[in-house]
Amino acid sequence: MENIGINIRINGEQITRAGFNKAHYVLHAMAAFARRRGRNDAFGFHVGGLDSDANINVDWLNTALKLGDIVTLEIVKGPFDPSEPHLSGVVSEEDQLNYELELFYRLNEELKDHINE
Repeated sequence: MENIGINIRINGEQITRAGFNKAHYVLHAMAAFARRRGRNDAFGFHVGGLDSDANINVDWLNTALKLGDIVTLEIVKGPFDPSEPHLSGVVSEEDQLNYELELFYRLNEELKDHINE
């Protein structure tokens, strides 16, 4: 069986042909929208996957979108564009602690009527 992948176009422009020339893999394409208190709205689009044989996460695309953008996904057979290793965001211990404290206090406030002390 030939491997299948995803051909990505944004606003008609060819962006990438994501896929693996391997036996075992996971491939995903995901659009996301975030509306956060006190911050600007954010649209994003990510294409990545997992090389299951090497247990390595990879990316083809991680980009911002704007209202009205048209993203086209086409299921295709190879050849595929090369991927890049996935770089996770490195966060300092202090930033991680601040994030967790902010989350704790927000959830504590939201759930105060449901907490039995």
